Amino acid sequence: MLRRIDELFLLAKDKPKKRLAVCFAHDEPVIQAVAEALKEGLIHAILIGNEAEIKRLAQEEDILDAVEIIAEDDMDTAVRKTMDIVNSNQADLIMKGLIDTKVLLKGVVNKEFGIRSKPLLSHVGLVEVPGFDRLLYITDGAMMIQPSVEEKIQIIENALLLTRKLGYQQTKVGLVSAVEKVNPKMLSTVDAQEVKNYYLEHPGDYLVDGPFAIDNLVSLESVKHKGIQSEVAGLADVLLFPNIDAGNVFYKTCVFLAHAKAAGIVIGAKVPIVLTSRADDAQAKFASIALGVNLSE
Repeated sequence: MLRRIDELFLLAKDKPKKRLAVCFAHDEPVIQAVAEALKEGLIHAILIGNEAEIKRLAQEEDILDAVEIIAEDDMDTAVRKTMDIVNSNQADLIMKGLIDTKVLLKGVVNKEFGIRSKPLLSHVGLVEVPGFDRLLYITDGAMMIQPSVEEKIQIIENALLLTRKLGYQQTKVGLVSAVEKVNPKMLSTVDAQEVKNYYLEHPGDYLVDGPFAIDNLVSLESVKHKGIQSEVAGLADVLLFPNIDAGNVFYKTCVFLAHAKAAGIVIGAKVPIVLTSRADDAQAKFASIALGVNLSE
């Protein structure tokens, strides 16, 4: 179990350097994060985008001589070049720069040159909430709008790939709803029961349980007060949200109101995709690079 975002950096330092390709890299927080990762010895960097602006920002961070720059001002072409770099085995992970997520992911799933390797791509956001005893893995608050039961199972499988890479021996997955009992009128509870039943029939190095309201997954006091019996209740590592609205609101509430440290990654492509909001600061982007380094083969 990881307790702090900083532990991602310590784990990443034990890995061989990874080759990071940044799509539309001409963005100050992105270059600051890349600079930090370079100085920590985590990556080699390929920066695709506006050459003059990348050079200016790289010069400010004193990394100009340490990066490879591919000049490209057209967004769609920059995405294609990023995919080509991965497909020619020249990058171990990619990162979203100053580009809309949907534009980058359109290239990722392109049938001609894309890099999707699994049936479903999903996002996992990590948050370190001040005063809380462990990291929480939030999925999916960025990509899957209203996942089906089958898609929720694949989202869990993607999250388990990550927690295994980070050394978890038994990941606890909580299925989030507004209540802890199945209600036929609440789709999230019905789906949670089906997902739970699937994992009861497919045991492994994980525990999956739900539905639970969020307090029943993060507060042992709440669990005790309600008399809930579960190995996941109060101790969840991964929070599977019923839809993008719930996951996104929870993630951004943690970051912008609870001042949580954060990182984010997309899983399901040939290489990890470092994907953060353009509103995220350089530290969150650096943490996401470290997360990608840990996930990369």
